[in-house]
Amino acid sequence: MTAPSKPRRVIGTILPSSNRTVERALAAIMPAFPQVDSCVARIPYWGQGLGQPADGYDLPSYREAARLLGHAGAEVVCWNGSKGAALGLATDRALAAVMAEAAGCPATTTALATATLLARLGIRRIGILAQGSAADAAAHGRGFAVETIATRGLGIGDNRAAGAVPPGRLAALVRILAPGAEAVLIWSTNLPGWLAVPAMEAELGIPVLDSASVGVWACLAGLGLDPGPAAACGRIFTVAG
Repeated sequence: MTAPSKPRRVIGTILPSSNRTVERALAAIMPAFPQVDSCVARIPYWGQGLGQPADGYDLPSYREAARLLGHAGAEVVCWNGSKGAALGLATDRALAAVMAEAAGCPATTTALATATLLARLGIRRIGILAQGSAADAAAHGRGFAVETIATRGLGIGDNRAAGAVPPGRLAALVRILAPGAEAVLIWSTNLPGWLAVPAMEAELGIPVLDSASVGVWACLAGLGLDPGPAAACGRIFTVAG
């Protein structure tokens, strides 16, 4: 008699409508977790931040995206976007509550998960590489309870263009930001930072946090799964949820 198979676990990711990177990061990381299904929903967000207010979130769009992920049986929902660090983590906590109610399961955001990871890794000083300006990078850094010692901005406003930045360019900027930092954040889920992380961590000896990958870690943590099978994708996956 064949033993019944274990029920598959389900994670839900919400991403900007213009993002072409998060799904690639999921495709790279999730094969390490063959027992987990990954479902994705989008909210309107394109160009120079169009589709969402500059100082917050269009909550009805997130509520609907989370509700639809709930239809797929998501056990945890994550907004895999980096905006919340500049808005302040209280704003993301409020967003998570809205998404959780709509989806009928726990919810989080990339910014909230990053704050958790920085604390668990004992990080006190960071460098930040942002998609936009250096001022944007500094604003995001103020969202975390650590010292930002170096910032760089790529000056890219278009999310699709950000997804096409060569990993080598990201790696070169991470090297510039690393001296004196205990970790470097590649802070935009539109940037393909996950492609540069393993080599940069091996070279620099410090964690390099790719924001899209952090969102995946957040979902695994929400399921209570050991992230270790994805350790080759970055040091964050050695941190228990």
